[in-house]
Amino acid sequence: MQNVHVSVLKNEVISELIGENGAGMRVFDGTLGGGGHTVALLETGARVWSSDLDQSAIDAFLEHQGSYWQEQVMVEHSSFAAFIARFEDGYFDAILLDLGYSSNQLAESGRGFSYQNLEEGFDLRYNTDTGESVIQKIRHLRDANALIKILFNNSGETLARPIGTALFAARNELKTVGDAVAIISAVIPAAFSRKTNGVLSRIWQALRIWVNDEFAALETFLAIAPHKLKPGGKLGIIAFHSLEDKIITQTFRLLAHPVDIDDFGNKAQYFKLITKKPIVPSEQEIEINVRSRSALFRVLEKSPHK
Repeated sequence: MQNVHVSVLKNEVISELIGENGAGMRVFDGTLGGGGHTVALLETGARVWSSDLDQSAIDAFLEHQGSYWQEQVMVEHSSFAAFIARFEDGYFDAILLDLGYSSNQLAESGRGFSYQNLEEGFDLRYNTDTGESVIQKIRHLRDANALIKILFNNSGETLARPIGTALFAARNELKTVGDAVAIISAVIPAAFSRKTNGVLSRIWQALRIWVNDEFAALETFLAIAPHKLKPGGKLGIIAFHSLEDKIITQTFRLLAHPVDIDDFGNKAQYFKLITKKPIVPSEQEIEINVRSRSALFRVLEKSPHK
């Protein structure tokens, strides 16, 4: 697989989580993807653990980078939530999560991650060894209302009702991305025709989140990852849409709230919110990589005394 992926906010990630020298640091990159962040972390001298649900991403990284970094990196075929939950080999100086999907997946996954690849099968799973494809999951729903709710809750799409109704009605004919695009496009009103790409993008987002149970994985991760940091360690997460960012923001603010008061009336704060507002890509980065435009990077720091 040719690596066409460009990692977002790479310089900001290194600056906020590592600094000038990562030698001796232990870092977990929960989403290997195209490997850009993992390699940038390795280049600082850090020792990196990385995971990904997509075996093809791991295979591509090991083929092109594995031998060079074999003394510093360990890669596992796993979700970031499962990895962090069972990791028992000490604590991390930094943890990174990039919740965007790789451009490689859009370009040539064969699993329908892009609504533009009309001939691909409509699957949407990161890991095809487990779970059900999006087609199978739609066919197993009890009625159209269940699908409408999934689409709206995972994207906020205002056309969720007609689209969910149409997809459910045609569930037994669904096979390819092109089938799904044709069904959805047919029920988009003329007044929305100029916004068809935006509608398709949000529907794909909603279905991908549902198929891979992404919100549940993020919530599981957030309940564990901050406590896997060494004192003074940092957790950084890059989100790409408001629903993910809302979950992250609420969790970070809750963790950063003072929790104890000592005998002298001082409030103990176990975590500190480093980014009061999210770090976003520069205009120059967006010009080079338009997919970075919606990236939101937030950082939480564990107290040096805990």
